[in-house]
Amino acid sequence: MSAATRGSRPDHGWISSRRRRVAIIGIALVSAFVATTCSTARASASAMIDPTPLAASLGSSGGTWVAVAMGHLDDPLNTFWQLFFNGGPSSQWALATPPGVASNGGLVASIGQSGSLLAGFEPSAALRFSPLAQTANEGATWTAGVLPKGLAAAPDALATSAGHGNVALLRGDGGTVMVNSGDLSTWISIGRSHSVAASASPSSCGIESLTAVAMQADGTVLVGAACAHGDRPGIFLRKNGSWEPVGPTLPASTTGPTRVLRLIGTATGATALVGEGIGHKEKLYGAWSTDGSATWAVSSALPLLGSTLVSTGLTASGQLIAVTQHADGARSAAVADGPAGAWQILPPLPAGTDVVGTTADGQFDALISDQSTLRVDRLGAGGWSRTQTVDVPIQYGSSG
Repeated sequence: MSAATRGSRPDHGWISSRRRRVAIIGIALVSAFVATTCSTARASASAMIDPTPLAASLGSSGGTWVAVAMGHLDDPLNTFWQLFFNGGPSSQWALATPPGVASNGGLVASIGQSGSLLAGFEPSAALRFSPLAQTANEGATWTAGVLPKGLAAAPDALATSAGHGNVALLRGDGGTVMVNSGDLSTWISIGRSHSVAASASPSSCGIESLTAVAMQADGTVLVGAACAHGDRPGIFLRKNGSWEPVGPTLPASTTGPTRVLRLIGTATGATALVGEGIGHKEKLYGAWSTDGSATWAVSSALPLLGSTLVSTGLTASGQLIAVTQHADGARSAAVADGPAGAWQILPPLPAGTDVVGTTADGQFDALISDQSTLRVDRLGAGGWSRTQTVDVPIQYGSSG
């Protein structure tokens, strides 16, 4: 509108201008309300269970491996992740971290059915890819490899199966699944979170990201996911180039969100640890399949009641372990023996326990990181008692 026109119709011009301002304000308020509502809805849908801690134990018939952070944990450049191994009749823990690579970002590991271990280094500092190391002799010697990008920050971001190669979950874009036939430096992509969600749409759980990979004994690839809703957590099996939902059905009272916290291939199928709910309503479930992930048996629920997950574990006999920290700082461990029994709470853990693992003869050990010292307490008839102290040669400042 020109100045002359505004002058000839001052009242109407002012009213029109005012209406425009009111309209603009109204639109802005509506937009803000819609944006806030949508944002709240998205936040509600995305207020997922926290990612699984990298601290973990993983057992097999050949022994148990543990990944734990050591050093000055309040300083990322002086935090160094270490691998320890316990096997054989001595039931002692030995340092077995692959040499030559900075481990500030974290370590993840997978045991193959043959007993070999594949370890991956999480990116840290300027590192944008993940070095790999594989051993068939309990860490005495290692074969090196590399991934083109960084591993996802999840304890089951790697999986290996004798004779069938390896699978890795990379970070970014909701997760990318890559496989190889055994060569640790040659990888191909077989899926991303959106392609898994697209092929699984008939039974969609609202996939938000991929959280774990596993490989069954026959080489079949599984992925786990964080999902926004539903009573069926996101576990998907790769079949004929697409992804088929195969996750267990949780009790009818569950509505999500859910997150596959652990996913490990076994000789007959897979074992999973699933989180469901948010905050004080979060619960853990164990799930076991012995028929190639066709059917699952599910444990009772373990309510967390606001506790935070510190570490997880799987024993050689298929028990799942969850170490949690309560609001007062005390830590406890619960063990799920299988679908036939409820979660069993171990006696109160020693202060500062990071991971609970098992020895070759099935005893529970609490591993406690104290800067460059690993302390080990074993559970006996009289409770926990100190059985071992391991000094770790940490080179502080080497990653600065």
